[in-house]
Amino acid sequence: MVITFPMISSPGGDSSSNARTVEEIHKCALKGGFTYGLKGYAPLRKRPPSMENNLYEFQRVRHNLKSTRARSPERRKEPCYTCLRTALHCYNIVILVLGLGVLGIGIWLLVTDYNAREVSVLIGSNLFEVGTYLMIAGGGAIALLAFCGCCGTMKEDRCVLAFYGVTLMIVLMALCVGSGVAFVFRGFLTEKVKENFIHTLTKNYGVDTRKSSQNRLITDAWDSMQRRLQCCGVHGDVHSLYSWNIYGSQSEWYQQITGKAPYVPDSCCKENGDKQICTGTFPINGPPAKKPPLLHDNVMNDHLNTDGCYDKVIVHLQKHALILGAVAACVPVLLIFGIIIVFCLCARVQRNEDDENYV
Repeated sequence: MVITFPMISSPGGDSSSNARTVEEIHKCALKGGFTYGLKGYAPLRKRPPSMENNLYEFQRVRHNLKSTRARSPERRKEPCYTCLRTALHCYNIVILVLGLGVLGIGIWLLVTDYNAREVSVLIGSNLFEVGTYLMIAGGGAIALLAFCGCCGTMKEDRCVLAFYGVTLMIVLMALCVGSGVAFVFRGFLTEKVKENFIHTLTKNYGVDTRKSSQNRLITDAWDSMQRRLQCCGVHGDVHSLYSWNIYGSQSEWYQQITGKAPYVPDSCCKENGDKQICTGTFPINGPPAKKPPLLHDNVMNDHLNTDGCYDKVIVHLQKHALILGAVAACVPVLLIFGIIIVFCLCARVQRNEDDENYV
């Protein structure tokens, strides 16, 4: 809205009178709330009271947020925040050592004499091997994540901490599966293992090992098991048909031998024993040249392991399966504790970043 006032001029054309008239009109216009523009007089643009109040409120909030931002380093020195950081640092170190330990145990189970792969091929189940691989994967992942967690804690990076927490949850589930597999494996050790022992020793041991990788693996597994556990054959004692005697009476390995000796492989011999006496190449009046049942006049072969392997294998596997299951069951407890700490610290870092970004 623009208001124009007509110019008032005196009859005599007095310019001073005209000037006074314009000045009076201008004063009246200002008093009435108008201002002079290019097109005439227009209403003055006054700021609404509500806008002034909003501007004041915004400046007050901005001042408070700046004060909060200035106090941000002090907030990070609060006991709760310091306690979370310290606890996570200590936790990462413990988890790093524990992860390396789990990784080492898993690798040891794979490379040791009579390892997890050989155990699996003899008992006819790969549960023990799968559990060992899960143990290696979980231990390696835990060690790597512990290192990442240390970096995320020092830098207070919310993304790294969140990734650390989520991955710990995934590793937690993997180790729970490995623990379940290990304890299920302990229940699997039944008479079926004994039957598989008899089948692999009589049909696969020492048969065409150059062409058949499976038979070569079974042969190596039997030799490793008999050397480590100091046993020979499947089960029973010196008088059993299924201990040392099974080689000379039922195995296809013995049928390939042109002569009578050896009656048993070298892996059945005791450590530092005489191989010729042990295998029957140098015969004595006793095993393995003499078949059971042995008589009172037969002599015992002190160089030959005469007990079967089944009972010793069951004890061996139950011991290692218990170790595997116990490790896989204890680690998740620590992982749960770490997951809680990580997400608590991540939430606190997120809150601090939101306050600073809002300013």
